[in-house]
Amino acid sequence: MRVERAGDALKKKKKRSSKNLKINTRIAMTAVTAIFVPIIIIAIFTIIFAESATSFFNISTVTTNSYSTINQLQWAQTRARITEALTADDTAEAKKETIRSIASQLEEIDSLVYVEADGQELYSTSTAEEVLEAAVNITDISGEENIDYFGDNGLVIVNRSENYLAVIVNENYTFGDTAQKLTARDFTNLMLSRTGIIILIIVLLFVIAITVISSITSSTIVKPIKKIADGADEIARGNLDYKIEYDSTNELGKTVKSFNEMRLRLKTSIEQRNVEAQKRNELIAGIAHDLRTPLTSAKGYAEGVRDGIANTPEKKRLYLETICSSIDGTQKILDDLLTMSKLELKDYRLNKVDISIREFIEDGVQDMKLRLEESGFELGVIINCPKQTIVSLDPDAFSRVIANIISNSIKYAKDGVKGKIDITLSEYDRSVILEITDNGIGVDEKSLPKIFDTMYRADPARTRVFDGSGLGLSVCKNIVEMHGGLIWASSRDSKGLSIFISLPKKEV
Repeated sequence: MRVERAGDALKKKKKRSSKNLKINTRIAMTAVTAIFVPIIIIAIFTIIFAESATSFFNISTVTTNSYSTINQLQWAQTRARITEALTADDTAEAKKETIRSIASQLEEIDSLVYVEADGQELYSTSTAEEVLEAAVNITDISGEENIDYFGDNGLVIVNRSENYLAVIVNENYTFGDTAQKLTARDFTNLMLSRTGIIILIIVLLFVIAITVISSITSSTIVKPIKKIADGADEIARGNLDYKIEYDSTNELGKTVKSFNEMRLRLKTSIEQRNVEAQKRNELIAGIAHDLRTPLTSAKGYAEGVRDGIANTPEKKRLYLETICSSIDGTQKILDDLLTMSKLELKDYRLNKVDISIREFIEDGVQDMKLRLEESGFELGVIINCPKQTIVSLDPDAFSRVIANIISNSIKYAKDGVKGKIDITLSEYDRSVILEITDNGIGVDEKSLPKIFDTMYRADPARTRVFDGSGLGLSVCKNIVEMHGGLIWASSRDSKGLSIFISLPKKEV
């Protein structure tokens, strides 16, 4: 049970495999992915960019002491950084280190910085008095409000709260209308140039994402198509053992499956055609061999008569009887060959009539008895079937079946043993079975299933061909099957052969 469940789970997993997605589904997924993946990437990029935007636009640090729009943003960003450092939940030492880092950048443009927290000096460029005095010389800082002063005589920024004070002074700060216009334009150019870079990055992200997704999707479609094309090339070169390895339930998988099945059918068809061609060649060779034997015999005895070897009336009679017998053998071979050809071409027609199978066998036995006695055979007959048992058959065709089987038994009689043939007719619910058994050489187990094949002989040396064509049992099989019956054989090697024929009864 567990094994079955595991097998079912494996099948379900296989069905859910991405290889099994239909082509339309793949294309739809590609379109959706090509839209959403770049959006997700851009969203991530935006979050990262938001964190680093001040650095990207060069506004995180003051780089000049002359007025411009960028400079105003830089001072606002610097003030915010100082406030953030002072209000952070860090140790005094950590705060001092952060303030020192910010102040060092301002001092590079000749600024003075003073910062205190909780009434204690945290950082000062020089003494607190010097910084505050410089600020007072530029503007009044005595009030309680915060100050952002930018003027021709300098710059003063004062940031106050209950817990801290930060003062920034720059006495060399310049301010002017002309500069303002120029710096505003510079700011605009800077923003546009940097924004262009961002747009370019977004476009590149879209292009890369779509290219990668399209490439992946294309490979999942092109790869199996290439396998199909390679398979077609192999088959075109005659390699019918080439199997396309692609297991999927989508359209391409079904195409590959159909292609492999077509290859197998083609291979089977060609192999069957080759087998049939081989059988046909064997048939022609066998018939040629079988015809040669009686014809050679007839020719030899005819030459004996012509050359005067048969110089007595008894010899002439014997020679002529042998010639007639050889001609009869040749005629039988040709008759069997003609019948077999008609059967294969579906040109053989039965003239069936409803007949008592008991009376048919009893009448036939009288005709067979004389022939068997001439051949030194005994005939035994057992009939377990009433006269009322009716079957539908062609009397001439079925007589030929029995005659062929009897001839086969005579041909394969044991040397030195009196031949015997037993005929048994039995009735069953829906059929009658006719059994014809001899005490001849029999057929080995390996050859038994093949004795009804065209031109098959269990005697590989083909030395007993005078009375048969190798077509007899094959003709029997075809005629019996045309009657809706079955024919089969049973044998114990060297102990005779039994042929069974089953025919359906006619409902009365």
